[in-house]
Amino acid sequence: MRMWKPAVIVSLALFVCSILHAAERPNIVIILTDDMGFSDLGCFGGEIDTPNLDSLAANGLRFTEFYNTARCWPTRATLMSGIYSNGLGKKQVTVAQVLRTAGYDTGMVGKWHLGMNPKKDGPIQRGFDDFYGTMTGAGSFFDPYTLARNDEFTEVDSKDYYYTDKIAEEAVRQIEGWAKSEKPFFQYVAFTAAHWPLHAPEKSIQKYMKMYEGGWEKLREDRYARMLKMGIIDKERFPLPERERGVKDWETIDHKPWRIRNMAVYAAMVDHMDQAVGRIVAALKKTKQLENTFIIYFHDNGACPEHLGGNGWNTANNIIAKAKKEGKTIAIGDKFDVPMGGPMTYGSVGHNWACSQNTPMRRYKMNVHNGGACTPAIMHWPAGLKTKPGSISDQRGHVVDMLATCMELAGAKYPKELDGNEIAPHESLSLVPIIQGKKNDPDHVYIFNHSGTHAIVKGEFKIVREGRGAWNLYHLAKDRTESKNVAAEHPELVTSMAALWEARWGKKKK
Repeated sequence: MRMWKPAVIVSLALFVCSILHAAERPNIVIILTDDMGFSDLGCFGGEIDTPNLDSLAANGLRFTEFYNTARCWPTRATLMSGIYSNGLGKKQVTVAQVLRTAGYDTGMVGKWHLGMNPKKDGPIQRGFDDFYGTMTGAGSFFDPYTLARNDEFTEVDSKDYYYTDKIAEEAVRQIEGWAKSEKPFFQYVAFTAAHWPLHAPEKSIQKYMKMYEGGWEKLREDRYARMLKMGIIDKERFPLPERERGVKDWETIDHKPWRIRNMAVYAAMVDHMDQAVGRIVAALKKTKQLENTFIIYFHDNGACPEHLGGNGWNTANNIIAKAKKEGKTIAIGDKFDVPMGGPMTYGSVGHNWACSQNTPMRRYKMNVHNGGACTPAIMHWPAGLKTKPGSISDQRGHVVDMLATCMELAGAKYPKELDGNEIAPHESLSLVPIIQGKKNDPDHVYIFNHSGTHAIVKGEFKIVREGRGAWNLYHLAKDRTESKNVAAEHPELVTSMAALWEARWGKKKK
């Protein structure tokens, strides 16, 4: 009989323990969508066909108070680093960098928007082992601008290319590859849907052409009524505010067929995103990894009111150049004589429809009222989520919390130094207690600062200001749609909350 030496026995024991611990740690999948409204999904009262996300919600946990930064790139920087930020600096680490040191495989698919050079400041330099996606903030869905694989720029690889569908294909490729590994994995899937340009396959557009003939006012009324019926909101805490200034009367608006088609294209984009989520979930099932995979879904900001012109803020340069060589032009912006949706168009859904997409919230993307900075969210984890399936949480979270949440789930430690750089303390709060059916501190402070709009959320209240105007105060526990300013009734509270904002974002003292 062979006798094992004590040192060998100890080593084997440690090895076995490490394997068992790795098996207990979940895979983590963060799914982020772009420029979507609060009520777009079926499970949040929308009419768009989203059966896959609806299924995750029915078997998981929904949030109606999950915050972002109100804009694309600050949300991504804040999500990745756990620090309220407009970008990634040397003193920041990403979720991927931290989880990789804890033994996770890491991969990303989709929109990066935190650097333009895949060799210098792309996902590969920030802890991801595998990347396929776009470096910049927007681009054609048929021929994406700044498309890259790992650290090299690349081009589309088929005639029927559609970016959302390709994101699904690449995400499935990563999942199937990780199934051969004993390590848990972290995957970040960042869709560009439903960010402009309005692009979708024609068959998918036609599916929705009849749905929006009643206009944006009817859409808002229908969504609000459906949300009430579903129990997602109630009239007392979620009164429907007046429609946003600048939204036109549907009865007197011109070019109705063109506008109806725009919303149909938008819906088709969301539909394809949901189909892509379904393919990701199917891959997890097929590889027997769904049970112990923590999936969290949310948006980078609220619905987008922007109307395009020029070269689409430098995001259409590649397709403009290619069209010019062929003697053609791209229809950019509100070209009422050109139906949007195809590869030779580059339009946006605009502020009229965006107001209804955000039902029942106020304002839009770029503004830190809840229409810009509050997103629906879904958590799904069969092996670990301790809340009742299909329930709606009365707690809040923020994209900044992803770092601490992922670290706790992975058993990872936050570094004080990485690659010779001192790392700044993070500002992230773990949401694991909520996953476990417990309560997080309701007085935890969330801070907002974007494009001249500022806010603090703490306890039952939120202060908001636009520009350097006076702070407004909203009693979120009674008024989630920010319909009544109660600042005059609580001046001391406004002062104390404003001091928290100044301490974080105000001018530094000399």
